[in-house]
Amino acid sequence: SSGINAEWPLRPGTGKKKGCSQEEVVAVLGHELGHWYHGHVWKPMILNQFLILGMFYTFGLLVKNKKMLADFGFVEEQPTLISLLVIFQFIFSPLNRVMSAVSIYITRCFEFQADRFAVGLGKGEKLQSSLIKLVTDNLSFPMADKMFSTFNYSHPPILERIAAIKEEMAKKSKTE
Repeated sequence: SSGINAEWPLRPGTGKKKGCSQEEVVAVLGHELGHWYHGHVWKPMILNQFLILGMFYTFGLLVKNKKMLADFGFVEEQPTLISLLVIFQFIFSPLNRVMSAVSIYITRCFEFQADRFAVGLGKGEKLQSSLIKLVTDNLSFPMADKMFSTFNYSHPPILERIAAIKEEMAKKSKTE
């Protein structure tokens, strides 16, 4: 083969990729259909539109705030660029961190909900095996610190997802 990969004898996944079987691909599709069924695409889009609207509104209120500018040493003049920097650095930055954590939390809830949808379709076992193969093929580390992953990973770690899938399968088998 040619290209840059030909020069790298030890590249990730060389000859070790297992890939998913057709049944596992169907299980992953069931998960993705769960995202569609529950509206996981348009709900965050609408939320983000309101957040952007709120940011513009807040910026409009603060851009010519004389008290805020005076606190930063601009008593006589009101430089818009300085207002912009102050607002984004000191007001929106912490707010953005909080909103990022909320967004990650919502996305993680969506992932569990889509997994439950796939289990409801009877694809729990195959979804588990496909997730394991995806983690193996992508050389992902299956464990993560609970606090770090909660605030930084949009998808729950594989072990959490498998535990939740097994729990949902147990609930489903009790009701049948």
